[in-house]
Amino acid sequence: MHGLVTKPVLLASGLLMVGLLLMAQSPLLAYDWTQFNEGSVSQGAAHSSTTQSGNIPTRNVNYGSSNPLEDRVAELEAELAKINSKAAEAKKKAEGQPSVTAGGRIQLDSAGFSQNDMSRDQVGEQQNGVEFRRARIFISGEMFNVVEYKAEYDFADTGRVGATTLQSTAFKDVYIAIKELPILGHVRIGHFKEPIGLEQLTSAKFISFMERSLADEYGFVPGRNTGVMAHDTWADEDGTWAIGCFVSEMTAEPPIFQDDNGGYSLSMRGTYLPWYDEATEGRGLWHLGMSYSYRDNANDLLRFRQRPECHLADYVVDTGTIIDSPSWQLLGLESAVVYGPLSFQTEWFCSFVRRTANANAFYNGGYAYVSYFLTGEHRKYKRDGGCFDRIKPNENFFRVRAEDGNVYTGKGAWEVLYRISYIDLSDETTADLAGTVCDHTLGLNWYLNPYTRMMFNYVNSTADDRVGANGNMNIFEVRAQVDF
Repeated sequence: MHGLVTKPVLLASGLLMVGLLLMAQSPLLAYDWTQFNEGSVSQGAAHSSTTQSGNIPTRNVNYGSSNPLEDRVAELEAELAKINSKAAEAKKKAEGQPSVTAGGRIQLDSAGFSQNDMSRDQVGEQQNGVEFRRARIFISGEMFNVVEYKAEYDFADTGRVGATTLQSTAFKDVYIAIKELPILGHVRIGHFKEPIGLEQLTSAKFISFMERSLADEYGFVPGRNTGVMAHDTWADEDGTWAIGCFVSEMTAEPPIFQDDNGGYSLSMRGTYLPWYDEATEGRGLWHLGMSYSYRDNANDLLRFRQRPECHLADYVVDTGTIIDSPSWQLLGLESAVVYGPLSFQTEWFCSFVRRTANANAFYNGGYAYVSYFLTGEHRKYKRDGGCFDRIKPNENFFRVRAEDGNVYTGKGAWEVLYRISYIDLSDETTADLAGTVCDHTLGLNWYLNPYTRMMFNYVNSTADDRVGANGNMNIFEVRAQVDF
């Protein structure tokens, strides 16, 4: 009888000990119950986040450390230190070699013309056409945080051999630059735009109309040439200044110019913002600027001429070659106001032409335009350049069919514009096409996204020449543009 009782007792005792060993591994018993009071965890156990059901903690606790939160923070700090160390090593390695960025742009234009008889007599029948206005590729970058460089080429340039027009490759921005110098600020050496004009210094990717105004490039403003220029900002980026010396004959076909009789220029520009709304990053601003250039003519030869505001059109005003002009001076005044989606911009240029065998001549031209964004955007301003920058639509264009079967559309940005511009080349010249031209241009721009847009321009151009003809031309233009 005694043996029969002992065996069940021993068996029960063994099962009890196994159960106690298993329960010892349970989180319920591993928990410090002295810190559990009325369904809350004391501050000493606050690092172990718990949930409660009937005052019983249900989340496992990291019991392998006296302070697991500190252990976890230390682990994260160690990982962060490794990441920062790798980033510093990558930055140091990058600073030891040039960075490289590649990009470009494509602008495809088409234009149709209608003319009166006097316009046909002046310049002949204008041909409807299609052209790649610009097709550019560039690379740019910097070295050792001090030197910048850029090399940009346009494969849509044209040259003439006799009566034949051929494709050619033109230099655009091809330069090296040293930045953040004392006094001089930034110094650029190579082929780039002379510091003249607001519309000229605003990239063709961002100008409001398909072509710049009559008094601008090909009229008076020289555009790109080869030279050296210092430039910087002032008044906490409310103003900019630039001054440079250029070889005025090295336009789009560098790299050689040799002449012992002139061909040089000194150009400068200053801008200032009397008003800039910092809170909206330029949704309201007023820009003022002035440019000046002294230009020494190679071999005393000078010529001004201009197309209507369409690159596919022929020249409608022309002084002919002036053979006795050792130099001339250019003065430009500029202003722009942005007030939310509404903006105004105007420039005026005048040239004082010195002549040795005839009376000195005075030519001038200018424009004014108004722009309004129907979708509420505003023109972006580039403070370190004193010019305008890329438009960013509030909503990019898209058109997709959703799972519910409905079609959803994003509008992009829509801008309407009007510009009037003129150029007067009638003074002291006997060329038949010497005279004045006045253009009225209506525009509509559709920005699908910040890098793609469609442009629609209608131009009414009137040319009054020296012999009294009054030619009128109507031009319809469309451009598809993308840059990257």
